[in-house]
Order: sequence, then structure tokens, then C-alpha cells
Amino acid sequence: MFLEHPNRVLSRDQLLDLTRGREASPFDRSIDVQVGRLRRRLGDTAHEPTLIETLRGEGYKFNAAVEVQP
Repeated sequence: MFLEHPNRVLSRDQLLDLTRGREASPFDRSIDVQVGRLRRRLGDTAHEPTLIETLRGEGYKFNAAVEVQP
């Protein structure tokens, strides 16, 4: 979803709906876990993010230029 929506803030609820087709419960942390795993694979950190930025109270933002291949 980050590649389809670059440089746009996506909330946890939006990410769950777009990736799994369901609404989040107030205690659902599965998106946070997945973002953490993705950060590790990309070599990004939560303390000094370069690719995936956490916007407290809003969601996550993928900060990278994305080129669409024809």
C-alpha cells in the first residue's frame, strides 16, 4: 500500500482496510508489527526514519519517490 500511496499519510485503520479488508479493533497492533518488520528489512529505524515515518496520532507515511513502470 505504501508504494501505491507514496508521500501520503495512511492511518492504521486505512492500512488494515486496504490490505486485509477489515476494520481495526482499538487494540489491534498488527499493522504496527508489520511496519516494524518492513522497516528492519529496508534498513530503516523508528528513531531516525528515512523511508517510513510515524506521525503520532495520524499513521504512517512512506517518504520515497516511486516511479511507475509502463
